[in-house]
Amino acid sequence: EAWAGVGVSQAGARAPVILRVVGSYTIVSILDPAKLLPEDPRGGRFVLADADGIVLAASPADAAKTGENARAALGGDGASHADGFIADRDMPAPTAVGIANVSTGDFDILTAASTRSPLALMLRALLANALLAAAPILAVGALLLMMRQNVQRVRDAEEQIVRVEERYKLAANGAKAGIFEWSQANDVILLSEQLTAILRQGSAEISVTQLANLAPSEDRASILQAFDTARETGALDASFRIPAGQSFTWVEMRGLALRNPGEEAPNIVGTALDVTERREAELRASALQRRLREAIDGFAGPFALWDQRRRLVMWNHSFQVLFKLDQPALRPGASYDTIAMAMAPHIRRERPDPHDQHIREVELSSGQWLQIQERRTAAGGLLTIGLDITTIKKQEEALTGSEATLKAAVAKLERSEGRNKELARSFEEQKRRAEDASNAKSAFLANMSHELRTPLNAVIGFSEIMSQSLFGPLGDPRYQQYSKDILASGQLLLDLINDILDMAKIEAGKFNLSPRPLDPLDAIEQAVRLVRRRAEEKGLQVLVDAPELPEIEADHRAVKQMLLNLLSNAVKFTSKGGIMVEARAGETMLTLRVIDTGRGIPKDHLPRLARPFEQVDSEHSRDHPGTGLGLALTKSLAEMHGGRLEIESREGQGTVVTITLPRRFGGGQQEAPPIAAE
Repeated sequence: EAWAGVGVSQAGARAPVILRVVGSYTIVSILDPAKLLPEDPRGGRFVLADADGIVLAASPADAAKTGENARAALGGDGASHADGFIADRDMPAPTAVGIANVSTGDFDILTAASTRSPLALMLRALLANALLAAAPILAVGALLLMMRQNVQRVRDAEEQIVRVEERYKLAANGAKAGIFEWSQANDVILLSEQLTAILRQGSAEISVTQLANLAPSEDRASILQAFDTARETGALDASFRIPAGQSFTWVEMRGLALRNPGEEAPNIVGTALDVTERREAELRASALQRRLREAIDGFAGPFALWDQRRRLVMWNHSFQVLFKLDQPALRPGASYDTIAMAMAPHIRRERPDPHDQHIREVELSSGQWLQIQERRTAAGGLLTIGLDITTIKKQEEALTGSEATLKAAVAKLERSEGRNKELARSFEEQKRRAEDASNAKSAFLANMSHELRTPLNAVIGFSEIMSQSLFGPLGDPRYQQYSKDILASGQLLLDLINDILDMAKIEAGKFNLSPRPLDPLDAIEQAVRLVRRRAEEKGLQVLVDAPELPEIEADHRAVKQMLLNLLSNAVKFTSKGGIMVEARAGETMLTLRVIDTGRGIPKDHLPRLARPFEQVDSEHSRDHPGTGLGLALTKSLAEMHGGRLEIESREGQGTVVTITLPRRFGGGQQEAPPIAAE
């Protein structure tokens, strides 16, 4: 079982070896010839050669060269010998002790020692002792080493399995994935812990039918069909939903057939993924894509999007219609140059923008103008957008065509500039003269009160004495009637003069108000008493509706005069029916309203009322002559109090005149409470 000799490797290296076979293992010890051969103190030389007589080692080292013939190195005849030999100079001829050829691994074992050589005997004893001492130790050591290595390998494998399993669980939990094995023989699906949680099951075993029943009714047929297909093809691909409260959990199962020995139908092993987040993301992306498409199609101008390689990604309907693009030119992935060539026949001309190289103006063959803008996207693509500027271009052409006209107009304006300045100076002069005349008129009217009123008062006084026969009866009854006519005419003339003088004072700014506390109801009743007799003579009824009126701050004479003017007009222009005086008080304003049932005023004549010395030109007004100062004076007095006057009228129905006064003098015009007309 043990061999000693020279080992020859496949690479050609040679060395003495000791070999021993223990069970299924081979123990090889390689000896160093340089250490094995002793140095002879007597100056001898030792050479170790192989069976071919080639030097393997020598002592001393320069006794022979490795690879040369041993006999020649020792001074022999150089004849070859079938066996290896060990010789010294004291041995005339070495003798082979035997030869054995054993093939083990990469070595051939050869004996190479001379039985007559002392060195050979020493080597033989050394080899024998080495075999006896080293072989058991080496064998036991090798066995222990192998056992230790095997145990360590088992431990490492177990630790590796644990680490792999922990990593798988971590990855499966993070990816929301599980493993299943479907036994077709008994129709049972074994679920991993992760997949059991995904399917919300309490058991790790489930049948195909039970799995299908977890899904909504509309998904069950597709699940059963997927498993039926897997029986035939050996590949499972199923996607379904599982209710999860108000939403769903999407699951994808994929697996392949794994045939075990002794089984008729192979089991299908695979993975199941919770793809809810991916499905929801796909739905959101689809919705965004749909909204993007709607927005792009809703854009009035052409729109096109290109990728980094200038390939067409998407476009809208206007882009296709305006440039008259059809298949196969217009398609996803078409190059920018291809689309440009297809568009060229439908473009009449282009104008680059002098301020922006990414903008150009394009006139289509249809006559429509577009402003095309091309901008790079953040991803490196290109965005093409067109705006319809046809209207702007037409306006530009119109402006260009009228440039000569504009220049002529400018020249004409320049020529007339001097004339305009002259007219402006003339206007200012005429305005100044008109203002001077108005001021002179106002001053004249304001200063003539004494000259007009003094003789008029005398006429009125004498006629009143005569009409009342204070100094005895007149001779003829007709004198009595004449005196009454003189009195009435004088009073009318006095009222007229008073109105003219008051209006003149207002225009001249000399009419002063004296505001003090006033009971509105007293002013209303005084004015009504003054017109009641004239109203009754015409068969008219005068009514007052003024409940709980608070005191206001106003000029007594002005308020009485405003009411008297309105009531006088109402009596004058009402032939039948009646007159109503209404009053309402708000928080800050007092509203006085005089309503009559007269013939009314045409709508187109209303703006002329309340202008000084103007009357509505109608047959009715000619029957009742006057100056037309009553409403104008009333309006001015109301505005001097900080109030306003409003007139509403309908022909054939009557007229409503409203005065709004602030409760505090000069309080400003504000909203007054409405009064319902009867």
